[in-house]
Amino acid sequence: ETFARHCGDGSKVWNLLPVGQVSGFGQGTDLHVGAGEEECKAILGLVGDVYLTVEGAPGVSEEADAVRARGAAVVPLRRTGRASESPSDFPQVAPLERPHFATEEQWALLESQDASVGELAAAVAAMVEACAAPDAAKGMSAEAHAGGSAVKEEEEAGPTVASTSEGPAEAVRRLRGKLGVDARIVCILGAAAFRNADSEELVKVLAWKLQAALDSRAQFVTACTSGVQETFANHCGDGSRVWNLLPVGHPSGFVRGTDIHAGADVVERKDIFSLLGDVYVTVEGGPDVSLQARMALARGAAVVPLMRTGGASEGKFDFPQEALRKPAFSSDEQWALLSDTDAPLDESAAAAVAIVAAWIGVSISEDVSLQAPRADGIVDAVAA
Repeated sequence: ETFARHCGDGSKVWNLLPVGQVSGFGQGTDLHVGAGEEECKAILGLVGDVYLTVEGAPGVSEEADAVRARGAAVVPLRRTGRASESPSDFPQVAPLERPHFATEEQWALLESQDASVGELAAAVAAMVEACAAPDAAKGMSAEAHAGGSAVKEEEEAGPTVASTSEGPAEAVRRLRGKLGVDARIVCILGAAAFRNADSEELVKVLAWKLQAALDSRAQFVTACTSGVQETFANHCGDGSRVWNLLPVGHPSGFVRGTDIHAGADVVERKDIFSLLGDVYVTVEGGPDVSLQARMALARGAAVVPLMRTGGASEGKFDFPQEALRKPAFSSDEQWALLSDTDAPLDESAAAAVAIVAAWIGVSISEDVSLQAPRADGIVDAVAA
């Protein structure tokens, strides 16, 4: 409220509220979304490019965690204390490390008790401006403005060139540009080794159905692990719409799909993978699958768990419980097929395809004669 009341004439201030409520701020324009406080809070965490934090309770830490997970910037005014100061409570995705859009001097001012309020405010304004600038969107640091950087050289050479110095958000923008401005990105998450007897065959059928039934805007991304992801890549048609994401300089060794690169190591690659997709299909999995599903869900992506396969996908390893509840874009029958271990694999795969298509807004082929080859050489009809 204090910020809104002192932000000029309020013409650029928007106060986000649940439907039917009023802010009473007297400055700014009320904007209504969500049925209640929790929905409104979740939506607030999805709309911003940069978030400023002042003091704050544990809820501020949770919200900052969510926005960092989806690639937004967090600028904590650490000198104000509480959540904005405490590295133990604040997000674990390194928000207290200086980002590329801030100079060392600016970042130090955020925690300096000796700096004047005017100096601190000027530093914050400069960081926000730099974060929103086109150069920052290309991954250029403050040093790049002063004299160039590896990321700048890469962008001048071509927007699809990977660099270990780009941040997660920049990597996602670059990769989305490479996959196509109209692409609907379907990411595959799963175990590195199959544990359920039916899972491997289910992944093969699912891979074939997804590429055969969804139109060309649908692109499929793996993180280059064996098991679920490699099996998916090998059975997703001719592999022309499969992209295998790896750290910079690493080859996948997959026989299908195109290798793409982002992140200096596996940890950075995982973060970027969790920020890239519009929807994530999960099969089996352990703690890593659960973590990436939570990160994807926190930024507003959809998660479609093949619950019948067990592991994280059926709710173990702290898998997000929200992802196990039927979303609005799925019918009761479709959702039930994801967990029904007695249902034919073809029906469970078809249900997953329909749910994915509904979320990303692509058409499903009406050709019911599409054929899916099985491992034993038998060919089954694939119903769209």
